[in-house]
Amino acid sequence: MRIKKALIFDSGAIITLALTDLLYILEPLKWAFGGEFFIPEAVKTEAIDVPLKMKKFALEALRIKTLISKKILRVVSSSELKKETFKLLRIANTTYKAGNEFIKIIHEGEAACLALYRLLDAKKKAVVIDERTTRMLCEAPENLRELLENKLHTRIEAMRDNFNFFTPIKIIRTAELCLIAYKKRIITLPALPPEAIEALLYALKYKGCAISSSEIRIAKRM
Repeated sequence: MRIKKALIFDSGAIITLALTDLLYILEPLKWAFGGEFFIPEAVKTEAIDVPLKMKKFALEALRIKTLISKKILRVVSSSELKKETFKLLRIANTTYKAGNEFIKIIHEGEAACLALYRLLDAKKKAVVIDERTTRMLCEAPENLRELLENKLHTRIEAMRDNFNFFTPIKIIRTAELCLIAYKKRIITLPALPPEAIEALLYALKYKGCAISSSEIRIAKRM
């Protein structure tokens, strides 16, 4: 698939926006971006199909479904994508090893986003993922090994040849997306920028975006 610009959304990122009542920013952001917003079929299942069966999350799922109806989000499904997804799922989940056991670090939806990134022929593209593990796999895989080692209190072996499948992939979070929306005045809040940015980013943090308090302090000064 050949396009100029693309953002690919993981289910966690879309759900974070839904839970913070910020899904509305995607339509104006898409037009400002001048590209396409995609979700793989596996992400649609995680963000819409499964939550629709649960009363607690049905409203958010319907709001996300509206974005597909309005063609703000485009669902991608193909045999090629499915094949690439399971390839990346297998590679990612055989990258870190504790003793004789490989550590499962990503799920199908995240793998599908990374797979779609690899398949898209676009000049500018990124995957919107809030989950820390997948982001570190792409941005700092050796740091992820150290994190797993500290978390599990055991020596972790990394299959470093696998890093090459993930390190070219550009990742952004809903935090960066919402900061852009704030600077473009898509998000407006009755407060001075430092206070508004802090409130915005902490709301995202508490709904699933992996952003640290120190990163929020830095963002407030920008």
